[in-house]
Amino acid sequence: MIKNILTQIWNQRRTNSWLFAELVIVFVLLWFCVDVLYGLVFARLQSKGYDQEHVYKITVKSREDQFVKMQDADSVSHFWWKPLSEVIKSFKQYPGVESVCTSFGTDAYSNNIMFQGYHVDGDTSNVLISNIRYVDAEYMHTFRIPMLHSIHKNLKDEDWNAINDVTPAIVSAELADSLWGTTNVIGKRFSDYYSPDLHYRVIAVSVPQKNSDYNRYEPYIMTPYPERVYKMQAIPSIYIRVKADADNNDFSNRFIKTMSARIHIAPFYIFDIESMKYYKQLDDASQGVTQEVNNTMLMMSFFAFNVFLGLLGTFWFRTNSRRGEIAIRMAMGSSRKQTAVHFLAEGVLLLAIASLPAAIIDLNIWKADLTVTIHADATLFRLIITLIITFMLMAIITLIGIWIPSKRAMHILPAEALHEE
Repeated sequence: MIKNILTQIWNQRRTNSWLFAELVIVFVLLWFCVDVLYGLVFARLQSKGYDQEHVYKITVKSREDQFVKMQDADSVSHFWWKPLSEVIKSFKQYPGVESVCTSFGTDAYSNNIMFQGYHVDGDTSNVLISNIRYVDAEYMHTFRIPMLHSIHKNLKDEDWNAINDVTPAIVSAELADSLWGTTNVIGKRFSDYYSPDLHYRVIAVSVPQKNSDYNRYEPYIMTPYPERVYKMQAIPSIYIRVKADADNNDFSNRFIKTMSARIHIAPFYIFDIESMKYYKQLDDASQGVTQEVNNTMLMMSFFAFNVFLGLLGTFWFRTNSRRGEIAIRMAMGSSRKQTAVHFLAEGVLLLAIASLPAAIIDLNIWKADLTVTIHADATLFRLIITLIITFMLMAIITLIGIWIPSKRAMHILPAEALHEE
């Protein structure tokens, strides 16, 4: 059967040439779209290195009429940080809140990014630029950051203090590997490149970290707040983790309504509270990921519809022009089902032949590094998977496009068709 179909395709090569060219072109274009989506899905499925489920970000602001710029550290500590700590403490007492944490520096799903240079003591030739995040001890629990190696099973406030002018630090696997070539670096020391007197000691190595769902993994370091923070009138990012049974769609409204009425600690007030899912949507939109996915899906739909119409028209014409052939087949004992299968097999074989030059073109595009590699590397595995997915999509479209005329061919009466011939 296959040999007979291949012979027919060759004999009708002039008729098939335009359809063949269309299949090749659309296969290449569709593959490119599939490749873009693969990169996005691959990045999305990778763990971010933390769990933001049931986590909310609370925006606290200061009242302008009560704001007084303070010069000395004692005043800032007494009139700013002490009242702010009372505000944060009140959040912990809200029913359903599991934990509360604060941070400065690089935030998840945010354009607030802070970098710093680090090097192993004595080796200033190998300086690594890393994201830095100043956090309290509760941060790791709130975001449930898994550790590859750690000195402390459960990090406590007393573990998060400098000892002999050496600051404890949690580094990501990327930072550890870049500085020492391994992730088993517990107890290792390193220094701040721009502040040579600032030394760190690794107390834990976290799993790989990234700032958002579609970013690549980057070096990260988490350390306690430096002294200079407490000399500034700044408000850190505040996060709360809500117990799963207490989290629902109305939690934000109830929280801000209750806490706004309860908190009367000058000069602070609650401005807003939003889930991390909300910030993820904003981040996707700001990075253009949402638009990229929508545009790619729109192009894929256009290419698929184009192939569908081309196959539908071509095989509809073939059905009408080959009525005599179909009648003879059925007169010789072929069933209607066998006739339809013949048409479907012919279309799939034609697609399989067209996919060979299309795959060669895709291979050259891949070798030339013309694919989108913002979210994931252009590996050979990625090429093979995307080619298989593209062929399967094209095969489904081909079968749908041929089914309508082939179904029509199944109802041809042999006697009537032969009489017309």
